[in-house]
Amino acid sequence: MLFNALYALMVFLFLLYLYSVVFQKQKNYYLSIMIRLLTLGLFALIVFDQHETQTHLALVLLTWVLFEGTENFYNKRLSASK
Repeated sequence: MLFNALYALMVFLFLLYLYSVVFQKQKNYYLSIMIRLLTLGLFALIVFDQHETQTHLALVLLTWVLFEGTENFYNKRLSASK
């Protein structure tokens, strides 16, 4: 239950971050830090065996890859505009 609530919060923050990068064309550092901390916390829950399924690990990894892809997209857009 705790994992699902934290994961839902991380997905919500990721969507807010994606909105700020794509539509507002600016990076929100507060959201970036919160997403990174939540990801580390979720990995810690997985490592300390608080869940039974590998699906949780796959979801966290997928969200992490999407977040890093968004970061790279923003950096490429920023360097192309200079």
